[in-house]
Amino acid sequence: MTVLKMQSAINSISWFALIVCAAVWVTQTARGQDATWNTYKSKFLAPEGRIVDTGNGGISHSEGQGYGMLLAEAADDRPTFELLWQWTSKNLQRPDDHLFGWRWRPAGQGGKVDDWNNATDGDLLIAWALMRAGQHWQNQSWLDAAKLIAHDVRTKLTRKSNYGLLLLPALNGFVKPNGLIVNLSYWIFPAFPALRKIDDSIVWDRLRASGLHLLTKARFSSWQLPPDWLLVGGAKLSIAPGFKPTYAYDAVRIPLYLAWAGIGSSSDFESFRRFASANNNQPPASVSLDTGELGKDKASPGMLAIYSLIAGIGDENPKTPDSPYAQMPPDENYFSASLGLLSNLAAKERRNRAQ
Repeated sequence: MTVLKMQSAINSISWFALIVCAAVWVTQTARGQDATWNTYKSKFLAPEGRIVDTGNGGISHSEGQGYGMLLAEAADDRPTFELLWQWTSKNLQRPDDHLFGWRWRPAGQGGKVDDWNNATDGDLLIAWALMRAGQHWQNQSWLDAAKLIAHDVRTKLTRKSNYGLLLLPALNGFVKPNGLIVNLSYWIFPAFPALRKIDDSIVWDRLRASGLHLLTKARFSSWQLPPDWLLVGGAKLSIAPGFKPTYAYDAVRIPLYLAWAGIGSSSDFESFRRFASANNNQPPASVSLDTGELGKDKASPGMLAIYSLIAGIGDENPKTPDSPYAQMPPDENYFSASLGLLSNLAAKERRNRAQ
């Protein structure tokens, strides 16, 4: 063999090895993503198609079904998406509108909804997941269902205020004599422009604007954090009476949705980042917005994933982490795992927009 032929053979082998290594890397990356989703399913998906809230007595609720459907679509897992939607529509669909009963308990005759009031974030998550899946797999019936849900949210669950259009947390229980109680983590910012594509109304733009406006004003204690539950009373904002005066398991989702949507300035994230650095970068799960006292429980892995996601936003050359939630702990609960996988999905979609 001549030197030239030998060199050509070596080059061919080198390129072949490079291609094999690249293929292995891609496969391992895909398997890593699938492994996290498969672990989630093995821990929290019941055979009939409901996501089990392991931290709340095994209940299922519209929020969890929405999370599961979003994650199934993102994982290109159509059979699981169909299973989740079938169970949701059969068991949670309210009889007189296109919203969903918020809580299903496993006790009783095979389980049942024990509170038919809706939860607006669950409705939005389900509608958004149906829209994404309808586009992904070209299923018109899912797009039609998403449009009906979005229409009912827009027409039944919005109210005017001095701070813009408000989103009621549910049909019943949040309109008070002294104002309206809202939950700012129900403003699912990345869903609004998506839903406008199938339910063409300026309401979705107005909700985006009101959410951002409220977030600049609804900051409490020296931490300057938004509360889980907020009372909008005329021109006054206050922590909602009857609820714990905390930034905790609800409000922690606010920076996730802001980052996912790609909106908000560096200052919008600053108080969340400052809280994430508390206790030598081991923040608690909650803080009292009355006293500023930190909670005793540590932030869960899913919460920490959100803080990792937003850590670089506002930097001159921000870098979105590849996987804010790199690995699911063996003792992980449903809510933390959901936040973690959603953070990974938000990070992926932020990187895609930046390309």
